[in-house]
Amino acid sequence: MQETLHLSKTNSMVLARVKGSDAASLSDAIEELEKTLVDRIGRLKAVIRDKQAAVAGEAEYTEQVSEILRANIAALEAKLRESEDAVNRKDVASQKMEESLSLTIRDLQSAVKEKEEALESRVSEVNDLKSQLSHLELAKVASEAQRAEDLTESFKGKIATLEAQLRQAEQTVRGKDWTLQDLTARIQDLETQLRDKEELLEDRDKQVTGLNAELKRLTKGIKEESSFFREAEALDGQAPAIGKVVAGAQLTTGEEKPATSPSHDLGVTSHVTDAARETVAGEAFDRMIGELGELTNIMDSMASLIVRHHVKALGESMENFPKTRLA
Repeated sequence: MQETLHLSKTNSMVLARVKGSDAASLSDAIEELEKTLVDRIGRLKAVIRDKQAAVAGEAEYTEQVSEILRANIAALEAKLRESEDAVNRKDVASQKMEESLSLTIRDLQSAVKEKEEALESRVSEVNDLKSQLSHLELAKVASEAQRAEDLTESFKGKIATLEAQLRQAEQTVRGKDWTLQDLTARIQDLETQLRDKEELLEDRDKQVTGLNAELKRLTKGIKEESSFFREAEALDGQAPAIGKVVAGAQLTTGEEKPATSPSHDLGVTSHVTDAARETVAGEAFDRMIGELGELTNIMDSMASLIVRHHVKALGESMENFPKTRLA
């Protein structure tokens, strides 16, 4: 546009000069005007070529930028697809892990239920043992049975707590509020509790075995004790026969020695009466009670009650038990 204005101005100046000159110089002016026009047209063409080159460069730059943007968009779309695929894979893995953890929890629940049934069986067995031991009136064994019952109540409380925890775990899994790490930690805690339950069950089995052994020892001790007192009763039954033998011997002696004085006979009778009144010392019963306690592995107080009961059954007392009953 500037070149055009400049050309118009130049033409005006040339025409002005033409008007002021003569006709001879008209051809020179026209020639000069043509040169000027050709020069201006050449400049305009050069400017147009430069503009076209600039426009072409800008178009090429724009095309390059477009290619770069398209490449970036394609890369971003590929990354987006990869991210979506990764998210889908993680969702699938998370779902599988959740299903696996749910299955593990159900298995643990089944195991806990089996342990609970085993504990109930042990409780029934302990109750039977308590019934047998109550007939023997053994304070020590009754105390052990009470302790076993306390342990059973403790086990039941722990089982109830564990069941509540399992129910809470199931509700949490259904609500999908737990993360995978929390579920894993919960399962480890349940496994630890299950191991503790198994250890408690083993201890309970040991207690039952010990109670059975204690019952066998007590039964054996009672049998041996009964044998001991049966022997004592047998000796008691033999005492009248021994008295008859002694009386017969005295009668024979009296027949052979009729001259014996009445005073001498009185002395003999007095001596026999004193011997019959001699009683067993308390130390002997103490030793008997101690030996019975060691033999049957029961407390001295219980052994003392057993000895006193059998002495009473013989119609005697421990304070005035005659030695002749042990002869």
